[in-house]
Amino acid sequence: MKESVQNSRRGPANWWWLTLVLVVFLTACTNEGFQGPVGRDGAVKVEPAPSEHGDWQVPGLVDRSGEPIKVSTPDPGTGRTLDVTDFGADPNPDSDDDAPAIRAALDAAKPGDEVLLPAGTYDLRSTDPADKSANIVLRSGVDLRGEGQERTVLLTSLDGEDDSRVIRGSGVRDVIVADFTITSRHGGPLGDDPDNGNAGGGPMYGIYIGAREGKASSRVLVKNLGIRKFERHGISVKASREVTLSGNYISEATAVGPGGQGYGIAIEGSVDQHDPDAANDSRHNVVIGNTFDGRHLRHAILLQFRTHNNLVADNTIVGSHLDAIDLHGEGEYLNEIRDNTVIGGQQAGIALGNSGGSKNKHDASGPGNWVHSNNLIGNRQGILVILGTPDTLIEDNRITAGEDSKVGIEVRNGPGTELRGNRVTGGTDGFWAIRLSKDRGADGRGKGIPSGIRIESNIIRQTSNGIRIDAGKDLSMVENVVDGIDGAELRVADGIEVSR
Repeated sequence: MKESVQNSRRGPANWWWLTLVLVVFLTACTNEGFQGPVGRDGAVKVEPAPSEHGDWQVPGLVDRSGEPIKVSTPDPGTGRTLDVTDFGADPNPDSDDDAPAIRAALDAAKPGDEVLLPAGTYDLRSTDPADKSANIVLRSGVDLRGEGQERTVLLTSLDGEDDSRVIRGSGVRDVIVADFTITSRHGGPLGDDPDNGNAGGGPMYGIYIGAREGKASSRVLVKNLGIRKFERHGISVKASREVTLSGNYISEATAVGPGGQGYGIAIEGSVDQHDPDAANDSRHNVVIGNTFDGRHLRHAILLQFRTHNNLVADNTIVGSHLDAIDLHGEGEYLNEIRDNTVIGGQQAGIALGNSGGSKNKHDASGPGNWVHSNNLIGNRQGILVILGTPDTLIEDNRITAGEDSKVGIEVRNGPGTELRGNRVTGGTDGFWAIRLSKDRGADGRGKGIPSGIRIESNIIRQTSNGIRIDAGKDLSMVENVVDGIDGAELRVADGIEVSR
């Protein structure tokens, strides 16, 4: 992954580049052995789950009973290697259309085979005859591999067509997609205004993995890809399970406006799917060791629509226009967010709950999400919980505030939130390490005050201000360390009781 970042074709400015290289060097990434949740004492928080979540009650990569699992990835194919140039593809730039040759190689392949894209640039000018939305359609059991993230390039001519995808896999199983870059012929500006819904260009999705006739895709590995110049999602995983995304480098969305533009990676359930026993229940997906240049991303990583028991770990994000890692306010539950590094986001490094959504009316994330051991540097808020998101465990995160940071951890209306063992430092005048406040809601959704909040064993040092409680009930603070503070160590509004 480090090599692919260093060889990026569109390098950022020197300050951004040096920051990213340093962070990637310090971040350990692996795509093997994705085990279930283990706390400091080998324990995790267990909360009763609402009936629509069945009996799933423990966060992270666990089975229904709460036992840790290892998410399996497909083994590399042991069959034939089919070279697309043998089917007529031309690796030289500006060929007529290489998409038919790639599709012919995939059609000729049998389960266990791999289709090889030798180093070069492949022009994708046509879509699949059976799917006018996609240049290339994956097949179960057949791998698609290039010769390196910066050596093999797929260049699509898709440009703003509804639901257009460079690569689509629907209901596929046992597939590896690896070692190339996806980009487009889009020559216009890149996304930089989160309020502009009219920008865009290129394909809607770089890679789209989803269900088919109610059957999820599963055991899919997408690794070491570069994805840029797309409009909606670099990689979209919907209503699927055991999809692993590892070592990918995502940047340069053409739009970052409302309505789903400019997401680096999106893991979604289905809008109307509330049954964890369904064949397309979204769970046990792994987003690990990916790198995001967030200067042209709305969100780097997003979870949405009751997807659950996923792992987001060891990712590196530098900058983003809105919340970098966002649980998007559609009931996402029991997910584990750990060991990510987020630097310089214009909003929260990690957020649970979302006030947007003109169509689906976002509000609270679901219960039992576990946010721990992340390194959050210079974001507006380190971690934000809003709109009634319940029973979140936030522990052992390292939050370093910058000049523009406002709050280390902010809870507006998050019943049952626990803040435990977090370390907060830095920040200028007006910054608070921890703040509880009233949530005004979004058109009436999620309005309320923090309740049942426990603030325990956090360490707040050498920052502007410590803990501020503007609203709340049933609050407790235990064994926190607050010292070296320039301003107030603790401010509690009149009439609020806090047990200690």
